[in-house]
Amino acid sequence: MSAELSPADLASPAAISSWIPPRVQPPRAALPLWRFLPAFLKNPLRGIPEPVYHEAMFVPSSMRGRMAWITDPGLVEQVLLRQADKFSKTEVERRIFEPIVGGGILTANGQDWRWQRRLLAPLFRPSELLTFVPQMTVALDHLLARWATDTQGRVRRIDDDMTDLTFDVLTSTLFAGCTEAEGTVLKSATGKYLERTSWEIAFEILQFPKWLWHPYKREMRRAAHDLQSTLTGLVARERTKGWASGGLGAKLGAAVDPDTGQSMSDAMIVANLGTFAAAGHETTAKALTWALYLIARVPHWQNQIRDEVARVVGSGVIEARHIDDLVVTRQVLEEAMRLYPPAPVMTRQAIEEVTLGGRTFAAGSLIVIPVYVIQRHRALWERPDEFDPTRFAPERAKTYLRTQFMPFGFGPRICIGMSFAMIEATLLLAGMVRGADFFVDKNVAPEPLSRVTLRPRGGMPMRVATRK
Repeated sequence: MSAELSPADLASPAAISSWIPPRVQPPRAALPLWRFLPAFLKNPLRGIPEPVYHEAMFVPSSMRGRMAWITDPGLVEQVLLRQADKFSKTEVERRIFEPIVGGGILTANGQDWRWQRRLLAPLFRPSELLTFVPQMTVALDHLLARWATDTQGRVRRIDDDMTDLTFDVLTSTLFAGCTEAEGTVLKSATGKYLERTSWEIAFEILQFPKWLWHPYKREMRRAAHDLQSTLTGLVARERTKGWASGGLGAKLGAAVDPDTGQSMSDAMIVANLGTFAAAGHETTAKALTWALYLIARVPHWQNQIRDEVARVVGSGVIEARHIDDLVVTRQVLEEAMRLYPPAPVMTRQAIEEVTLGGRTFAAGSLIVIPVYVIQRHRALWERPDEFDPTRFAPERAKTYLRTQFMPFGFGPRICIGMSFAMIEATLLLAGMVRGADFFVDKNVAPEPLSRVTLRPRGGMPMRVATRK
């Protein structure tokens, strides 16, 4: 690959500190509806106009004051924390996710959500999650072994590899007890479903009925059916075996509310397993894909991670006790998630009249929190489009507002799997960089494509050479 970075590139300060990776080119102004819809279907981020990257709030005139993009950290905190009781999950999210996650924690509201969160929270304590590190290491070793048996230097779809890797982790940890055939169905069904969501999002924004046909309606229904039926069978088998597998489904089946003695129904367990099937590996896979792309283009950071692993771990196995000390590895991940947040947009719906930034919004108004834009906002970040992991050096990271960088959301509904994702991603990135070199052609510059998660349009071709 003649266009790869050379040793001279590696030594260049410009290659280390001033490279601007691929980004979405926003329209200069808000698009009229007839132009917004096709742009949105191609990539929802293309519908966000340039002023949103500069202003605290932007209300498009075409939505007649019933929709706003907000990017000011103070306003975001109002919606997600201080006035959170005045907002709910939106019909957009329910329309997208209910076919695959039912009434699980992702789409639930009010007391129903609080009850589920209380039952799930103990299962996601960092101390509990660190017990899964050995299974993560096994999945990593399997991937490195597959890479080593390939012809060295073959160009491969690294995004597919990351999906396989994180799903292997999922099926050996949270989904322990899942058969290989079930895992294949779950991985395929979630991928197919999420790939087609832009149509449903656009139709809900335009208030089209749920039954209205679009080109991928049948494919999405089939994928949702396959996911739900597979999970239903898995949960039924877990119950028959007395919840013995040790996976999330088994722990949910055995969990009891300490105040009421109530346990989750099988349908509710299926709904929450659907949430983790859809979100528990896709987001981490995309974060790792973008991180590997960035450090392949700026190999200085491969060397920094490799040196850190040698210093912290030595030549042995990466263990739970090492995770907190892999500081540089985490910096690279956080900068990758700043530039390419795995979940690039959040939405909320006003359930009563509410005032934000001096403007009143009626009940039912849609508030869009474009995480992708906030994390590149011109008023919040120096050189916002450049790749620079030193932003997340510990002392520097402390200076950021808590709603300025939020790849896992914020407030009471912050992602419950955040700690799991960070433990997993840190271990996997450190282990992959220790075990292999990554190269990407300079001409590879995929557009960040929002399909619930943020993926590289057309995939991520990359050359991998394992290290002896």
